[in-house]
Amino acid sequence: MNKLSSMLVVTSLALSGCMTTGGYIPPVEDRSDDVAGGNTRIETVDRSSQVAVTQVYDAPVIRSQRSDADVAEIQVQPVSEAPSVAVAEVPASSQNAATVALLDTAVQQQRDGDLRKAQASLERAQRIDPRDPQVYYRLADVRRQMGQFVQAEQVALKGVAMASGQSGALKRLWNLIADIRGEAGDEAGARVAKQNADRY
Repeated sequence: MNKLSSMLVVTSLALSGCMTTGGYIPPVEDRSDDVAGGNTRIETVDRSSQVAVTQVYDAPVIRSQRSDADVAEIQVQPVSEAPSVAVAEVPASSQNAATVALLDTAVQQQRDGDLRKAQASLERAQRIDPRDPQVYYRLADVRRQMGQFVQAEQVALKGVAMASGQSGALKRLWNLIADIRGEAGDEAGARVAKQNADRY
């Protein structure tokens, strides 16, 4: 019985030691004063802990591309009046029926000048068939027309990676990259892309 009671005492002491915090009280952030105005007041409960708390503010995002209002104006223009659209020049290469249907829908939406809907259709096609270079070509072309040159080039370069060994697709993608860079004002980059296209 003596052995059992001593084990109980040791166990209870060990458990009580685990439950203590050691005197440290973590800082508490109080956002109740002015959440909508963005003013966050941070208070520390224990002033003796020597913990310095600093506020971090998000840096503003600066974009040099077109705004949504500019894209809305582009959507009003019929595609037949826009330069170098070529919506029917690339045959569908995917065997997936859903991807082919979405590509056809996107081409029609692009012809109608509804670039936002065309982009949404192509992003769905990309999720269904992420290795089809035709989807990347179409999506990059739509983003080029929307003035999103950085994203358009990134999508086209991803298409180049997917089109490995397909010379026709590689030629079209590099020509599109040349157009994107030219419209973005990167003449040297456009020349390099054109030279890459000429290799196929």
